[in-house]
Amino acid sequence: MSRTLSALLLLVLTADGLLAFLVPVMVYGFTGSLAMSGLTYAMAWLPRVLVTPLVGASIDRWGVRPVSVVSDMVKLGGCLIMVAVLLNDPDPLTLTLLGGLLSGLVAIGNAQSLIAYEKMIALASKNIDRDVNILCRIDQLAMVIGPVAGLAGYATGVINLLLLTAAMYAVNGACYFFISGIPKNPPIEPASADQAYRANLRLIIATPLLLSSILLAVGNNAFDGLVEASAVALIDRAMQLPIQYFAFVDMCAGVCGVAATLLYSRLTRTVASLRLFVAAAVITASASALMIASQGYLAGFLALYALSIGAKVFMNNFSRNLRIRVVPPQRLAGVSSLMVLLNQAVLPAVGLALYMVGEHPPMVSMLMALAISVTLFAAYRIYHQVYVTELPETQSARS
Repeated sequence: MSRTLSALLLLVLTADGLLAFLVPVMVYGFTGSLAMSGLTYAMAWLPRVLVTPLVGASIDRWGVRPVSVVSDMVKLGGCLIMVAVLLNDPDPLTLTLLGGLLSGLVAIGNAQSLIAYEKMIALASKNIDRDVNILCRIDQLAMVIGPVAGLAGYATGVINLLLLTAAMYAVNGACYFFISGIPKNPPIEPASADQAYRANLRLIIATPLLLSSILLAVGNNAFDGLVEASAVALIDRAMQLPIQYFAFVDMCAGVCGVAATLLYSRLTRTVASLRLFVAAAVITASASALMIASQGYLAGFLALYALSIGAKVFMNNFSRNLRIRVVPPQRLAGVSSLMVLLNQAVLPAVGLALYMVGEHPPMVSMLMALAISVTLFAAYRIYHQVYVTELPETQSARS
């Protein structure tokens, strides 16, 4: 993949990362309520669950360029609307709901960016392993740069940060409109959106590896969602620190994630990817379990979360690599977006669960433990299926 496309991906994911830091801090700082934070989180993921399959189908049908431009323009509009609302001194519930909707737009656009890049890898990559790892590295690096920019600019005001993010989306959209070198879609048989959706769903159901990958992501997303949605309140109440320290959660995770992509590229030269996947699953479960017992200590909490994110990079690389190799490229975006929907359908439930039990810390810990159990079970299923079918990274169902 070209350096220009990689740089543009970093730009748009950085803007997404900045808003991922800004919205929960803004909502909690304005309302002081963990319940409202949970409601914002649920609102953020409900639109993504509903719209993401349409995004993937649109990429397969219309191509990467037009969908990317429209996505950036929608997010730009969302930022400007939020600026207008803030200038009119909204009430807490209005700000909570609009913050959730803005986060939802960002989440949909973030999924679109990653799926579009996956599609370009499938169409044009000469080294899938390398480009998948680079995609993950850019994603993790944006998790560092976005919150750093948010933390550094927080004193200048929320409105200025929203305008900065809007400018980044405008630049990315303009570049995608004019840039050359974006791979074109292969010809596909004409089909309605409903037919494409059902065909993609049948492919997923008929492929045990894809089903297990979905379950793995459900466990990981549920745990990370609980951390992300409750971290601001945890920092304020249990650690008694300024709420903008929330930025360090994504920053530390991003740094460890970037380091993991560098380590992954080296280890895969000498160690089988399946073994790395198993080791990563064990590390993720162990670090996540220890996090439950260290919620009052910022350094320990951040270190364990960063370690779990680094291990998840290994697991995500392995799962994404399998998906790109198993799914026919002309259907990859549609299948990937449907898998994203199924992966992340748990996140609105996480937000609503926090809304209902957020003031009872033991219940939050029980939800975290349940998410860890799902991750371990799914990792075992993937290991067993790959081992039995002898499909580490060599076979492909594209033919």
